[in-house]
Amino acid sequence: MTDGDDAHAPRHAPLHRNGEYLRWLLGDLLLDIGTGIGAFAFPLITFMVTQSLGTTGLVALVQGLGAVVGLIPGGLLADRIERRSLRLLAGITGAVVQLALVVVLLGGWAGPVLLASLAFLDRLRETALGSASNAMLKQIVPVTQLPRAVSVNQGREAAVEMASGPVGGALLGLSIVFPPLVHLLGNVGSVLATLSMRGRYRPRAEGSPPTKAVDDLREALAWIRTQPIRLQMLAVSSAVNLGANGLLFTVMLDLADQGVPASRIGLLNTALAAAILLGAFLAPRLVDTVPTGALAIAPVALMTLVGVLLPVASSMVWIGLCYTAIGIGLPAFNASGQGFFTHITPVAMQGRISSLMRLVSLGVMTFAPALAGWGLEIAGSTTTLLLFAAVLALGVVIGLLARDLRRLPVSSRWERHARERGYSVPE
Repeated sequence: MTDGDDAHAPRHAPLHRNGEYLRWLLGDLLLDIGTGIGAFAFPLITFMVTQSLGTTGLVALVQGLGAVVGLIPGGLLADRIERRSLRLLAGITGAVVQLALVVVLLGGWAGPVLLASLAFLDRLRETALGSASNAMLKQIVPVTQLPRAVSVNQGREAAVEMASGPVGGALLGLSIVFPPLVHLLGNVGSVLATLSMRGRYRPRAEGSPPTKAVDDLREALAWIRTQPIRLQMLAVSSAVNLGANGLLFTVMLDLADQGVPASRIGLLNTALAAAILLGAFLAPRLVDTVPTGALAIAPVALMTLVGVLLPVASSMVWIGLCYTAIGIGLPAFNASGQGFFTHITPVAMQGRISSLMRLVSLGVMTFAPALAGWGLEIAGSTTTLLLFAAVLALGVVIGLLARDLRRLPVSSRWERHARERGYSVPE
């Protein structure tokens, strides 16, 4: 186990009485506030600077590639270096990048190349260093509380997202530099909260023999190959990441091109976040009572239906209802899937396994903004939205055909099911 365990004396207490978890959560909350506002505003900032949908999508693609490039190094670092230190470094470097963006915007030097470079660097350092934060979770809370902890994370993110759109739009209306400035402050807050944590989060037991990075990566790849269920869930998650994000980005760019104010576009994010927040309250009960296999398929089917209906949504109200339908099932989808796979992955492999899984799903999602921008310019909004709906439909088909995934039981039976099926279980 890790040195941090001494700091977690009340690990089996309720989450709200676990002081170390609350400090970890506070750091993520502060970071989410800054990131949420910055992430909402950045594509609009790019569009304001370039006045091109295609260029905006291309900058977003470069940004996503930064995240993909950082994933594997991030997973290896999270499984080799003390994780609290990595989280601190992530916050510090994040603040530096946002400071550079503020300076560039104030100086009037912003252009597609410079914006793309800063976006690439920001996402690169986020995944290379920030991956350690989620890898710490299994060391902070007991396995039985993982689904609830994931649901709390979803609720926290949703609550922040509810305000991020309107606040980000309002700040952007006042000054183009205000959103990245708030993003900078969020990183600083994360650093301060992380400094208050008491534990040390070494991924390996003290005295463990040194290993080569290539061997660590090969071990993780071999682990994944032995479990088809991981690959099945990966395929469904990839379809959700590409399809759902493609739908949202297409709507956002289409509305911006029509001249809809950023503050009104932000209200759609509020509707989405409100639905995710409601879903986060429902997720723990759903994970406890509904088979995980069903929760991996039903929300994706609902998103597919929304993708088909979005082209005929004739007003902001109807679009907002579609956003609500997309968001309501996401927390249960994530809490069940992430909870189960965190449950069966050893502490020492959390970083690598998570990064390898995210490499594919996030790598696919990276193309969503570019496809949305190009699709709008070439084929129009209806065709582009239906394309992303077809991707979601493919995820539903994969889930229905994936017998191992479809048979996953409720969370109370995860450990027994994992032992019976030969999956790995916690140490």
